[in-house]
Formats: sequence, C-alpha cells, structure tokens
Amino acid sequence: MASRKTKILWGLSGGLVLLLGLGLAFGGPRDESDRFAWDKVTRGDIRETISASGEIRAKTQINIGTTVAGEILRRHVEDGQDVKAGQLLVTLDSVRLRQGLEQAEAGLQAARKDEERLLAARDKARQTFARTESLFKQGLVSDEEYRQSKLNRDSAELTAQASKSTVEQARANAASARDTLQKTELRAPISGRVTSLKAERGEMAIPGMTNLPGATLMVVSDMSEVLAEVKVNESEVVRTRPGQPAQVAVESLPGRVFQAKVLEVASAAEKVGQDANTYKVKVALDMKNPDVGQLRPGMNARAVILTAEAKGILKVPLQAVLEREGNPEDAQKRGLLAPENRSVVFVAKNDRAAERTVKVGIASTQYFEVKEGLAEGEIVLTGPIRKLKEMKDRGPAKLKAKSDTELEKEARDRKGKKP
Repeated sequence: MASRKTKILWGLSGGLVLLLGLGLAFGGPRDESDRFAWDKVTRGDIRETISASGEIRAKTQINIGTTVAGEILRRHVEDGQDVKAGQLLVTLDSVRLRQGLEQAEAGLQAARKDEERLLAARDKARQTFARTESLFKQGLVSDEEYRQSKLNRDSAELTAQASKSTVEQARANAASARDTLQKTELRAPISGRVTSLKAERGEMAIPGMTNLPGATLMVVSDMSEVLAEVKVNESEVVRTRPGQPAQVAVESLPGRVFQAKVLEVASAAEKVGQDANTYKVKVALDMKNPDVGQLRPGMNARAVILTAEAKGILKVPLQAVLEREGNPEDAQKRGLLAPENRSVVFVAKNDRAAERTVKVGIASTQYFEVKEGLAEGEIVLTGPIRKLKEMKDRGPAKLKAKSDTELEKEARDRKGKKP
C-alpha cells in the first residue's frame, strides 16, 4: 500500500501535468512557423502616391555675371538682402574702359571732321566739272581736260561716300565702348533676394561659363514663388502630370508640411549611375503658408505627390499579389510576340489555396485596387513570400490563427499602452 507521502507526490505530479495541458490549450505559445499569413479582401479607399527628394529653389533664379573682365571695386549688397529691379549690385574697375571710350569718341570726332573736308572737296569737284562741261560744249576745252575733270569729280564722290562709312564705323565703336563701360555697373535684372554671394572687393570678375571661378558673382532669386525641385524615377514619372496635389516636407523645418501642386514635369532624363534615369519635377508651394518665408534655396526637401485616388473599391494587400509568366498561346491570340506577366493571388478555403488570376489597378503603400478576380471577404495568402512563390494551385495551406490586420492592430495597441 502506498504511503501518504507517495500519494501526495503522485497528486502533485498529476496536477502539474493538468496545468501544463490547460496552458497549452488556452493561450499558451503556439508554433505557427509552418502556417501561412493571411488577410481578407476588403472594401475601402486607396491613394496612390510617389515620393521624391530634391531641394527648395525659387521659380525664377538668375545668376548674375559679367560680360566684361575687371576688378571688383565695390559690392553694394549683402547676402540675403532684398533688391529691386535696376538696383546697383556691383561696380567693376572702369579706368581702362573709360579710356577706350574717350579714344573711340576722339576717333569719331576726327572722322566727322575728315568727312566735312571730303564733302567740301566733293562739292568743289562738282562745281569744277560743271564749268568744264559747259566750256567743253562750247569747244573751249579739250577732250583730255574734260575727261580729267570728270574723273576728279567721280573720285571726290567716292571719297566722300567712304568718309560717311568711316563716320558710321567710328560712331559704332564709340557706342560699343559706351555700352561696355556701362556694363561695369551690374544691376539687378529682377526684384528679389540675394540668395548666393561670391563677389568680394579686389577679386577679378571674368566673363564666361557659370562653372568657372569668378563667372557667377551672385544669385538673385524671386522668392514670391517657391518650388521644390525633386527627381522622380523613370518608372514613376509616367504617373506624374502638372496640377496633381502634393505635400512637401523640409528637413530644416521638421513637423511642418507645405501644401503644393505639380507645376512642371521634365521631358528629358538625367542619367544616374549606370542604368537609372530620373526626371526633374517642379512642385510649386502654396505661398499662403506663413512658414514659407523661412525657406531658403538649397534646403533639402521631400515631396509626396498624389497621382491617383479611388474610393469605396475592393483592395488586397500588396504582398498577396504575385507575378506569373503569361500563357504563350494567349499571347499569340492577342497578337503579342511574347507573353505578358499576369497577377495572381492564392485564395484560401478549407486548408487549401487556389491560384486565381486578378486584375489590379492603382496601388498605395499597402494595398492594390482589385478590378477583377476577387470578392469582398475572401481570404488571400500574404506570406511567407518564399512559400508563396513555390505554391501550387490547390496546394495545402494551413493558416495562422489571426490575420495580418488583427496582428497589426494588436501591435499598435501594445505600442499605445507603453509609457
């Protein structure tokens, strides 16, 4: 007969086994590593957006340079200063150019005096020929004298015409020298703000391309219209067009969002790396935002552009949609040289998953719009992706206890309860 102590030990052991069994049955950890993640086809709204990075810039931005070389004598503005159109910005050394103008004006004056002398000689030659011609008709002068008088007149005419051309050339030289001298004073072509300043007294300003040192003295930007100029990938730019709403965030102003609209989409690509192409997209910010005055050209910006929107439509998680190679026979019937890929999902029912071809529309960061192939409430497999790619039609598919949506909600609730 068993002792009392032995009975107690057996009782404790049995109770422990019972507790373990109840723990596994009600809420204990369950190994679901061999099961499929899943979610339901639901109805709702989808917003398709694209994101791109770039920088803030003014819609109108002008590089101020010079067409004449010279030492910078004085800078009349400071960085960040507002200027008016026509306002003096920089004065260059003009001594040499002023001397050139004086020489040109002296040459013009000399040409005019020479013209006066030659015109007088022409008039005299005309009068002499008129008298000689009259005498020749009366037979009082020889043929030789008549021909010589006519030759002198014609020569004077040509010389007088040449003097007029010389005067015009001298006048043009003087005008060119005067224009060059005026360009030693650089003035603002537009009203705006000095957003970049490189001109320093004593440095040389040189004419030439803007990438040469000394060629760009400053930048004047019209900040009444501010843009975010972003670079959009070639796979997304086809969905971008002027007028689309957008929102712009700037790194230097965290937490602030600027409403905007797409203003312009470039038609030519910029090469990035070996294969990728990007296109410049200009997004115009709403200037009614009071914070827009804090923006500066060159600030890093990120734009989110709303390319499409659909409301009250069927939607399926992105990860549920797979790409399968199309049927060559179907492609031939449609006149295609190669089969098109088709979108498929696996619909789960009774521990089996059936492959189904679907037609999808726009996509958000989480969902595809379903146009054909699924009904609201159907269960679709969402992962693991490796197992989905290897999945066969009508293959076994045991599901996890909770859907992706339920698991995400629980995760958000736990995160919200943390102190």
